[in-house]
Amino acid sequence: MPRAVYVHLPFCTQHCTYCPFAISTDLALQDQYVDALLREISGVRQRQLPLSPGDESGDWRRRTPDVVDSLYLGGGTPSRTSLANLARIFERFSFSEDAEVSMEANPEDVDPSALAAWRAMGVNRISIGVQSFHDDELRAISRVHDRARAIEAVRAAAASGMRTNLDLILGLPEQTPEKFRETLDTAVSLGAGHLSLYMLDLEEKTPLQVQVARGRVALPEDDMVARLYLEAIDYLEGRGLHQYEISNFAREGEECRHNLRYWTRGEYYGFGLAAHSFIGDERFANTRDIRRYIESSPDTRDFSETLGEGEARRETLFLQLRRTSGIHYEELVRLCGQEGIEWTERGIQDGWLRRVDGRVAFTPAGFLQSNDYISQLF
Repeated sequence: MPRAVYVHLPFCTQHCTYCPFAISTDLALQDQYVDALLREISGVRQRQLPLSPGDESGDWRRRTPDVVDSLYLGGGTPSRTSLANLARIFERFSFSEDAEVSMEANPEDVDPSALAAWRAMGVNRISIGVQSFHDDELRAISRVHDRARAIEAVRAAAASGMRTNLDLILGLPEQTPEKFRETLDTAVSLGAGHLSLYMLDLEEKTPLQVQVARGRVALPEDDMVARLYLEAIDYLEGRGLHQYEISNFAREGEECRHNLRYWTRGEYYGFGLAAHSFIGDERFANTRDIRRYIESSPDTRDFSETLGEGEARRETLFLQLRRTSGIHYEELVRLCGQEGIEWTERGIQDGWLRRVDGRVAFTPAGFLQSNDYISQLF
């Protein structure tokens, strides 16, 4: 099994209006879901590992746990999963000495007792879905927590010794430049070593997208959001949080190793509802239907594709150019030929690309339209 593993834990207290992810608010399904999750993990291991002499049952308990150096529990809200069920999941893996074990959590679940329990299981990096430190913005997207609870949660996480990430969203309803700047100030002051700043993306058929389309909710102007994004990059850099990917900032040494695996096209296995995997030249994903997942596990796959040369080329360009380190110029030319040379020259001249130490990367302003620019190479 690849040494990077993602586990999807889909349960949430309620469905936030902007969220397009595969989640469930039916907490009564949790035990059945984890049973199915463990069947999926066991099924993969049985396909990959030979039976021990005399072991005709294929019982996972007779097999050495898989050693991973990166485990990421995402969702959903993994912090909504009971400690007993989390323990069942952790039993299936063993970790390298320097493994990164990340877990997403919402502020309402984070307190010293919970942090101590998660840490005892092996979690050493916590990612807290704060989104904003303003109550009116939080209410507008149906978040459960408020400003005070978010501050309390982040302080507790930072004090626990775990590496702490905050998720923030730029472009929320009710957001103003002054309020966004105050959110950034608060985030930095609380001591987190990593910050993920996402610009709101209205996915089709989410409640928020429908509300905006019907004129019931107004969003900040795109120009304002773009200005605040560029301002945030400078602000965070000045406070020791260096941008290393289009939406991610970290203090030295606190980059998310699991996400770097994605961005460098490293192999990883995903378990659970709607989880994606990348093995060899194949990408595959599980069903998004939770009841089907529970009933069909371990045969949960809903999508699979084998990447050809063209798809691999596009992925390499897109993923490497998401990072501030960019792509080696020679690699770009190898992949794109004369078109890549002309693209680079045009980007540098127009100010949306830069060349540093033999690499080509987007400038902060270039990141704002990076999808459009990259599409010019396809």
